[in-house]
Amino acid sequence: MNMIKEFKDINSDVKLAADVCVIGSGAGGAVVARELAESGLNVVVLEEGGAYSVKNFNQRLADMTSRMYRDGASNFALGLPPIMIPLGRCVGGTTTINSATCFRPPREVIEKWVQDYDCAGLDYNELEACFDRVEAEISATELDEDVLGNIYQVVKRGGQKVGVAVKPLVHNVRGCRGAGICQWGCPTGAKQSMEVSYIPRALAAGATVYANCRVSSLEISAGQVRRVLGQFINPANRRKGPRIEVRAPVVCLAMGAMITPAFLLKQGLANSTSGWVGKGLTIHPSGRVVAEMDEEVKGHHGVSQGGMIDAYADRGIMLEGIFIPPNLLTAALPGVGYEHKYFAKHYNNMAAFGVMISDSSRGRVFRPAFGLPFTAWYRMNQQDAAKLQQGVAYAAEIFLAAGARRVFTGANNLPVIQDAADLERFRSLKVRPWHWDEIFAFHPLGTCRMGNDPRKAVVNLNLESHEIKGLFIPDGSPFPTSLGVNPQVTIMGFATRTARYIADNFGKYT
Repeated sequence: MNMIKEFKDINSDVKLAADVCVIGSGAGGAVVARELAESGLNVVVLEEGGAYSVKNFNQRLADMTSRMYRDGASNFALGLPPIMIPLGRCVGGTTTINSATCFRPPREVIEKWVQDYDCAGLDYNELEACFDRVEAEISATELDEDVLGNIYQVVKRGGQKVGVAVKPLVHNVRGCRGAGICQWGCPTGAKQSMEVSYIPRALAAGATVYANCRVSSLEISAGQVRRVLGQFINPANRRKGPRIEVRAPVVCLAMGAMITPAFLLKQGLANSTSGWVGKGLTIHPSGRVVAEMDEEVKGHHGVSQGGMIDAYADRGIMLEGIFIPPNLLTAALPGVGYEHKYFAKHYNNMAAFGVMISDSSRGRVFRPAFGLPFTAWYRMNQQDAAKLQQGVAYAAEIFLAAGARRVFTGANNLPVIQDAADLERFRSLKVRPWHWDEIFAFHPLGTCRMGNDPRKAVVNLNLESHEIKGLFIPDGSPFPTSLGVNPQVTIMGFATRTARYIADNFGKYT
């Protein structure tokens, strides 16, 4: 089996010819690489980040964040408020550092794309076959309650009292032991992220993967992609090393919905007809509700994201479990000095749940500037701020019903809820977007939207550029709206579909 080639393995410039060059190794790139390699095509994968495994997952958060997150998880979209958007930069992409949560896209979302977003021709039944394949490959499964952790039990208890069902989330894992730090690399190798599942299978089928390799440009001739140029980057000091050139008639840009449009804008590619590259950014803005319980919860025992409540999904609100180590969790709570020390001391009494919304707000990714990998703007509208407020209120009600002493909302105009009266006061507040002290977003989508009309879309329904023959974008960029659920299975399913199209039609690109 081919091995992943890293910076330390490269001593001179590299020149290659391939059938397909895949840029990025996350949910989109790894899938197309494996599917195309197994179809008999010569595939080269270029990944800017390093290659890590259980040998490297040392459970030291600062170390893992600096290694596997782009820019140490400091990426954000400007706006009121600015919103952090952590991105993976490693073999496996963001799948290596996500919470292993799996959802299929809601059928009504795909139908909305068909009816309202110029995507006539998408067939959910055809996509279901792709999702079936993906879920089998990554072992998508419900976990036993003993692995879901005590927070799941707390929220389940509260949910029963207020009349909402709490369900176990589906995870892509095998033999999960509930280590609780999914977002920093699974230390037991249970999570079936791309570096564990699809990348090894791509290598076994003959693909070649180069890590620590940053792509700098594409060469286009006569309206078709011809060549990829890049350079190896020393992971120790980020200095440039040998160059790489890959000649290929098909290129798959799978760098994610923030980097892919920034790269295209910097190159001046795929934007002249529609003008849509970089526009239409959706992010699933998310808040975190933390409850102090009388009982010891020990939320770090068990998976970091165990249960979910979809009772409010029709309102664009999903509640999903989330728990993080003490240095991150306590930093998000109010107070300084003695109060902060109190939270650290009572960390084992804390429970937390996430609130994620399907956003109607839209943002934009711009051409990179100031040495940043991308520049983005996203301004949350009042409708979404109110939706987030409603979701936080639902979570607070459930925690209070479960016996919480107090609940921390993340809203600076009423940060703490202690009883039913506080909860009603919170619900009646006018919470503006800038009142949220902490908003994260983990699912950027939509910045190279798909559609049938080249004047209104960057790619067609096969995710091929309307302007450049042989250039495909099999990541989260083409999705016209929020999904309302975690997107990795959707990205992987569409990437499977695109790979089948490329394999069946490869001859027309040569």
